This record gives sequence, C-alpha cells and structure tokens, in this order.
Amino acid sequence: MIQVIIIAEGQTEETFVRDVMAPVFAASGIILTARLVEVAGGGRGGALSYERVWKFLRNTLRERASTYVSTFFDLHKLDTAFPAHAGSLKISDSGRRAGYLETAFHADVIARTGCRPDRFIPHIQPWEFETLLFSDLTTLTGTETSWARHLPALQNIRSGFAHPEQINGSQTTKPSARLGLLRNPGFRKVRHGPLAAGRIGLQRIEAECPHFAAWLQRLRTLTPL
Repeated sequence: MIQVIIIAEGQTEETFVRDVMAPVFAASGIILTARLVEVAGGGRGGALSYERVWKFLRNTLRERASTYVSTFFDLHKLDTAFPAHAGSLKISDSGRRAGYLETAFHADVIARTGCRPDRFIPHIQPWEFETLLFSDLTTLTGTETSWARHLPALQNIRSGFAHPEQINGSQTTKPSARLGLLRNPGFRKVRHGPLAAGRIGLQRIEAECPHFAAWLQRLRTLTPL
C-alpha cells in the first residue's frame, strides 16, 4: 500500500482529490488523502503564504517516513514568496513556468526539512483548478440545464488555445473568470467544480491537460517507501 498526502489549495481541490482522484488511485493500491493548510483565525486553505505552506509541509513530512507528500496549488496568484517566483515571471508558457517553480519549491523544501527528495512531489496547476473543467465543455455545461446555451461561447474561448492549461491567467481572463458566463445558477466553485470534474473524468482531463497528466503519472509510478 502506498500512501500520498496531498496538500490542497482549498476546499474545491480537497473535494476533487477525495471524490475524483482517490477512488481511481485506490484501485491500484495508492491511497490519496487531501489536507488543507491551517490559516489565521482557524480557517483552512486559500490565500496561502509560503511561510505557512513550508511549515505545514515540514510537519506533514515528519509524521511518517513511509508517506509521500504532494501539493495541488494554483499557479494564478501564487504567493510571491515562493522560491524562484520572480524568475518564473520571465517564462510565458504556463506549463514550463509551473515546472520551473516546482523544481525550486522542491529544492527549498528538501533543504529545509532534510527529508528524502523522492518523498516530496510538488504540483502547481496552470493556471488554476477551473482549467481542468475546460477539458470537456459539453459535460461541464450539462451540469446545470440552464448552462447549455453558453456552450458555444465557452467553446470559442477554448478554441483559442492549444490546451486548457494555456488559457490566460490574468485576473479577468483566468479560467474561473471565463466561467462567469454561466448563469442561473452561476458557477460556484466548491459545488460545481468537483461535480463537473467527476462527470468529465480523469481520463479526459489528462488527455487535455499535459501538466496535470504528468503529475498523475508520477503518482502512479510511486513505489513503497
């Protein structure tokens, strides 16, 4: 049995790991468990400072030497204190930028904690969780009956990029902002995100999102510690 703790950005990612990823991986003997970083005021997840992130990772890595630890953070609005953040801004390709940050993130956590390098598997999602939902817009817009009329507009957005992970990450053009087109009811990340992703399925998401697929492939190839 292989156990992987995934430190998630927020409740949506936590639910996605639990309800969509974990059942698929469990069939292969890999147990995924999501956790959220505790923040000020007793809350969990969201607006994560790097100081809180690495301390939470340190404590999690020290719990048991037989457990892998990974992350599921958004590239959009990543805390500027993350290692190599300034240098990453020079990289225009979202997947390469996320990979650059992951490499520096890994090196910093290993240097600070002294754990085995193979136990920490950082993942930073370009640009954010909602990116994954652009993998199958027909299924996404079928989540609510009133959303079907918005399918052409969303397909027009999607057609402007080679794959969903390249959809622009600015405040007004990030994937979640694009989903503002959905109305009556409006798109609610925590409710609709994992629900739609579950209907789309990991296989389709991996086929459309290469950086996400590479992360899952790394998790699938883990061996017992």
